[in-house]
Amino acid sequence: MLYNTRWETSETKKIYQATKNSQILMEYLEVKLLQRNLVSLIGELPSTKRGYGVLIYYYSKKPKKRLLSSAPRKNHDHIHIVLFNNVLSIKQIQDTGFDLGNTATDIKIHTKSEIDTLVDLLKINLQKV
Repeated sequence: MLYNTRWETSETKKIYQATKNSQILMEYLEVKLLQRNLVSLIGELPSTKRGYGVLIYYYSKKPKKRLLSSAPRKNHDHIHIVLFNNVLSIKQIQDTGFDLGNTATDIKIHTKSEIDTLVDLLKINLQKV
């Protein structure tokens, strides 16, 4: 695990060969999370042998707890986001109309507006904590 990283300088970006749109969404997500003060620590788990990696974003109030992870895609124009610690309910996720992955907390994000919606929901829910 590598800490104090950013998408632009991450090993994940260097080895992943993600699509252009996927890279844009990764950068936009990170900027929005930081602008809204939702994260203060960013880590990554690059896998150079397998050619991919994932960035992990930690709560700003609780840096040891994961908020979400995100990973770009090589063959698709979306990013995968996995939410942790029940920060959003399954109903909230389903009500947004997000494209779900393998589990209810695995979301495929296709646009910047979807990131805006997700970040707004996270900000509202984290203020309740």
